[in-house]
Amino acid sequence: MEEELLYHYTSIVGLNGIISSRNLWASDCRYLNDQKELVHAIEIFLDGFESDTKEILSLALHWFSFSQAHCVFSLSRSPRVLSQWRAYGDDGHGAAIGFSRKYLPGIGNSSTRLLVDCIYSDHENFLGGVADNNKEHINSIIQMHADSGGAVNSFWDLIRENPLPLAKIYSELLRVKNQAFEEEQEVRLVISVPINKVKSRVANGLIIPYIEHSFVDKGDEDYIWCIAPEIWFGPKSDKRNMRAIQAFGQFGWGINGVHHYDCGYV
Repeated sequence: MEEELLYHYTSIVGLNGIISSRNLWASDCRYLNDQKELVHAIEIFLDGFESDTKEILSLALHWFSFSQAHCVFSLSRSPRVLSQWRAYGDDGHGAAIGFSRKYLPGIGNSSTRLLVDCIYSDHENFLGGVADNNKEHINSIIQMHADSGGAVNSFWDLIRENPLPLAKIYSELLRVKNQAFEEEQEVRLVISVPINKVKSRVANGLIIPYIEHSFVDKGDEDYIWCIAPEIWFGPKSDKRNMRAIQAFGQFGWGINGVHHYDCGYV
């Protein structure tokens, strides 16, 4: 699993920006295409608990969603998904960057930067498993509530000091996706950060909060090809882009890391 490559579809502008800056842009999950996915997941997850625990977890998740930004960088297990080329790869003119699953979380391997595989069916059973597999984190949240004496501000302060339990649960909730998108084979890099750490950009008339994630250690810029060993150019991409990529001086790309996806789509 760690040796798996995960592919991010983007435009040529996006490809150039990622390679040049060694940064990824992960967008706040509330600005993803389907805004109802997370709400749906939270509802099902909370319904599995008794009233007292449900109320505590609901309060914690609600506060955490406003105090922290849960940002998502989307990838696919395959560079050959035509719908992805059409929707995210500039209608086939763009590229798909293949990142190493092992190294993508980046500098420091932080516990609040997690790679999760999307789940497209049987959401109820999956979310029941999330509750069972995260008993330690859930108990930590309940204990923080008890230590706060039920005072909301004190509870929030304790969560702020120890964000890992909720960051872990949020990353699991963000695995839930509509079955209609199953062919995307999506894997998400989920990064939770304090809300005051986010930047903003505008796309299609919407202000979108996002964060920059550096996936290359300082001083290792010449080894980006180890972290992103493959680049696939789309079926409509200008083939001169394949030669231009040599300007970045990455050894691995020069040998066998650059591909053209010729699927006959014109």
